[in-house]
Amino acid sequence: MEVLAFSPERRSLDMAVTGDSGKKKRGGKMFGSLERGLDKVITMLTPSKRRALRDTPRKIKAQYNVTLTSQTNPDQVLNQILSILPEKNVDFTQKGYNLKCQTTDQFGKVTMAFELEVCLLQRPEVVGVRRQRLKGDAWVYKHLVEDILSTSSI
Repeated sequence: MEVLAFSPERRSLDMAVTGDSGKKKRGGKMFGSLERGLDKVITMLTPSKRRALRDTPRKIKAQYNVTLTSQTNPDQVLNQILSILPEKNVDFTQKGYNLKCQTTDQFGKVTMAFELEVCLLQRPEVVGVRRQRLKGDAWVYKHLVEDILSTSSI
């Protein structure tokens, strides 16, 4: 019985001659590109929930941080808030019924950031304003948002 021992140089030479790199080949490679193509088509045809801007406000359950309004038209509430924000020196960006607001100091540094969202409550069918502080002092935020909401007479 003869035992053959190959040196590492000899093994790499044999693999180069036979074309075998020592790696296992994966099976099922034939349909891989077809499946990837179908996945791309399905992804393109599926509507994204985030991309579509809402033409109606979001319906939420009664939560904390929601101010109830006496009005039933969310567009009027949004327009009243939009008219008050420049008077209070608050910069904002609007996406649908969501307002991302911020205040800056004289050097351009953001001192306060918060969100206001006009939404519908499920049970009493009332329009509400959801508010959320993102950055800044809590007391300054509280007084600023109370001032905005009371001035807009909603």
